[in-house]
Amino acid sequence: MTLYYNPYPYFVHPYHYPTSPIANHFATRPFSQHLAMPTNNPFPPVDTHKLKASASRIKAMMQQAQLLTDKIDSSQQFAHDLMNAAQLSNKTEVEKLITSTGITMKFETNYTPDSFRIRLIDNDCCGVTLNLNW
Repeated sequence: MTLYYNPYPYFVHPYHYPTSPIANHFATRPFSQHLAMPTNNPFPPVDTHKLKASASRIKAMMQQAQLLTDKIDSSQQFAHDLMNAAQLSNKTEVEKLITSTGITMKFETNYTPDSFRIRLIDNDCCGVTLNLNW
């Protein structure tokens, strides 16, 4: 008698195995319960209220992010000052420059020698992260 390995224990179909008198004997037996796909859903019912609220807040955050990107794009001096302060790890100056663009929400900054990251945060509901490289 040859035994065959089934890599998918949740789906057993008798016609996937070679036919022989012994194989047909096993195929006609009912499948055991532990091989069947689970029928109950382990997740709670879908409620889109929080998802929709997050999407609404993200819109406002993106408008705030656009204030910063517009300022960087339109002002060579601002872009220079921001990049210089970040490269010097002058956190106070970086935050002052970002706030001067009109951003009013809470934010976190992180910078490396070749990039700048700002994360806008809204009461731990959601966030928008901008990664700017130089």
